[in-house]
Amino acid sequence: MTSAAPSSRPASAEARSVPHRAGRPASAPPRADRAAGRCPTARALAARGGPRPVPAPAAASGGGASGPRFSGRSTYEYAAASRARCADRAGDEYNRPLHIGPARLDDPGDLLAALPAMLGFRPERSLVLAVLCAAPTAESAVIDLVVRFDLRHPGTGAPSDTETVAAAAARVCARPGVVGVLAVLVDDALSDGEPAGPQRIPVFRELERQLASHAVPVRGAWAARSIAAGRPWWSVTGPPRRGRIADPGASAVTLGRVLDGRPIRRSRDELTALVAPDDALRARVSSELKEARGRAKDRYVAAAQRGDPAGYLRGELMTVLWLIANAESGPGLEARELAQIAVALRDREVRDSVFAVADTAHAEAAESLLALLTRALDGADRAEAATLLGYFAYVRGDGPFAGIALDAALDAEPRHSMAALLHTALEAGMRPERLRDLAQCGRDTATALGVDPAAVW
Repeated sequence: MTSAAPSSRPASAEARSVPHRAGRPASAPPRADRAAGRCPTARALAARGGPRPVPAPAAASGGGASGPRFSGRSTYEYAAASRARCADRAGDEYNRPLHIGPARLDDPGDLLAALPAMLGFRPERSLVLAVLCAAPTAESAVIDLVVRFDLRHPGTGAPSDTETVAAAAARVCARPGVVGVLAVLVDDALSDGEPAGPQRIPVFRELERQLASHAVPVRGAWAARSIAAGRPWWSVTGPPRRGRIADPGASAVTLGRVLDGRPIRRSRDELTALVAPDDALRARVSSELKEARGRAKDRYVAAAQRGDPAGYLRGELMTVLWLIANAESGPGLEARELAQIAVALRDREVRDSVFAVADTAHAEAAESLLALLTRALDGADRAEAATLLGYFAYVRGDGPFAGIALDAALDAEPRHSMAALLHTALEAGMRPERLRDLAQCGRDTATALGVDPAAVW
C-alpha cells in the first residue's frame, strides 16, 4: 500500500467480529464474559467512540517551525524538549520524547536535514509536510505533525495520483489550530535546481488548491533530489532560493533522537524488512505448530480435570512472559518456543494481557520478540503477532513502523478486528497516550487470571 493514499482497508471505529482461533481445544467451554467475539481491548477502544481526529495542541506544548507571520528571514524551531509527533501516512501520528532543548532551524537546509530524525528514516520519492500550529510569539509556529506521502507506488514505481495525495494531505492538515504547512518534495527524478514554481510539480499545485479550500496556506515549499549533507535544495514557491542541505547527522533534532535511543534508518525499506517473512524460519516454526497445539490441548485437559480451566490460561500467559524474559537475557528462542508462543496468542485473554507489557521495563524485549514472531509466522498467527507489534511501536513513538506492522497484520488477516481498530486510530490521528488504555485493559485481563505482567520475570 502506498503511504501517499488514504487506507483502502475496511477499518472502522467499531470492532468487527472475527471467528475465534482458539489455542485451547475446540471442546473448551465458551467464556460467558466474552462479548460476541470482541476482545476486552477492542471493547475498551470502541466504548470511547473509536478513534477521532484530535485538535492541535496548545501552542505552549512544543517547539516551533516557520511561522505564520514573518518579518525578514524565516526562522524554524523544533522543540526537542517536548514530544515530537511524526507520521508516515495520512494521520499516522505518534509521540516521541526527546531530551534536548529547542532546535532552531533558521534555514531550509537545516529543516531538510532534520527530516530523517523527525521521520525515523531518510525519505525518498516522498512529499513531506510539516503541519504548523500557532505559537506564543508572532514570529514562529509549532511543528505539530510531520507527514510523509509516497510520490510513487513502492511496488510498481508508477507515479501516485496527485489528487489522491493532495486530498489525503488536506485531510491531515485541515485541523483546528493549523496555521499553515511547510512542504518538501524529495525525488531523485528531479533535476538539481529545477526552476521554481508549483506549475512544474503537479502535486504541489494540487496540494495548494486543496489546502486553499480549507484556508490552510503553504508557508514554504522546497525540493531536493535526496536528503544528504551538501545536496542542493531549491524553493518551489515564493522568491527563488537555493542552498545546500546541512549534515543530517549533525542536526540537533538528530541528536535528540540518538539520545532517546531511536535509530535513524537509511530508508523506509529497512522498516519493512523488520516484518518481512523469513521463509527458512517460517518453515521451522510451522513444523513445530502441530505439536505445540497438541501440548496445549493436553495442558487444557489437565486443567479442566482439576476443575481449574482458567489455570490453563494462567499457565500459558506466565510461559509467554517467561519466554519474553528469556529472549531478553538469553541467546534467543528456538523454533519450538516460538511455536508455543504463537499457539498461546491464539487465546484472546493471553493476547490481550500481552498489551500490558508495553507499559513495563520489558517492552523493548517484547517488541523484538514480536518482530521475530511476525517474520516467523503466517496467516492468522502472523496477524496476531503483527498487531501486538504495531501497538508496541505505536505507543513507544514509532508511527511509521506501527503502520507497517499493522499493514502486515491486515494483509495476513484482513478481518482482524484489533488490527483494524489500531490502523484506524493511526489514520484518525489518535494520540499514543490515549492508546495506553489498552495496556491497562491488558493488566485487568491478566489480573483476572491471577497474573501480574510486571512481576512475572
